[in-house]
Amino acid sequence: MTKFIVSIISHGHLDYLSNNVELQKISDRANVTVIVKDNLKQQSVEALCKKKGYIYLTSHDVLGFGENNNYCFNYAKNSLSVCSDDWFLIINPDVIIEDTQFENLIVELKKKQGNFFAPNLFKDISYTTTENSIRRFSSFSNLLNPFLLKPINIPYNKNSLSDHDEIEWASGAFLCINFELFTAVDGFNEAYFMYFEDVDLCLRTMINGSSLKFLKNIKAVHKGEYKNRSVFSKHFRWYLASLFRFLINQSKYKVKQ
Repeated sequence: MTKFIVSIISHGHLDYLSNNVELQKISDRANVTVIVKDNLKQQSVEALCKKKGYIYLTSHDVLGFGENNNYCFNYAKNSLSVCSDDWFLIINPDVIIEDTQFENLIVELKKKQGNFFAPNLFKDISYTTTENSIRRFSSFSNLLNPFLLKPINIPYNKNSLSDHDEIEWASGAFLCINFELFTAVDGFNEAYFMYFEDVDLCLRTMINGSSLKFLKNIKAVHKGEYKNRSVFSKHFRWYLASLFRFLINQSKYKVKQ
């Protein structure tokens, strides 16, 4: 039986975890294991996981997004008897996927028509307002885009895409990757912190010879708590540092090719 390991990183997200009734339904499936990595070591989160049957993990240090997910992945490899064909699902705590949609996702992943997928994210439960969750890789020339009132990371027009179309990168809010591929690319690059870990992962999987595919018909809601990126905020500094790290690494990867 193919296993599906759901990795959720909580950083003070008790309310999301408590109110996500769909996650409880998903966790009750025989082939699904939900792992919650608590970045703040909150007793309330631990108690909730015990009540709902989620695996609760924590660490001595506060870790970044990529490092936390690597932590969950390594736990699954070492403790859950997973194999290369099993799936690692990276899902933000503020993402809700209905159980029926999750069933459709399982069907898609079992078809083995790829090893890296991104579902279609929306901002509302009626699936009317799409989220710009899939984008093209940035380049140094894109740094001029804000002066032209354009985003640095150019989004795809989802309406112009078909199901299973190849895309460059997708938001780490919801990614599905099999264990063999995640192992082959050594997981997330832990040199990043909070931003561009997902972009870098998508680039390295592409270089590895695997394409990221858009699951247009698998829908989920991302409530999206976006942190302030004013020039005076630490999040803006983290964002810039990660952006430049990615652009430099991307140029190195291209040279190697």
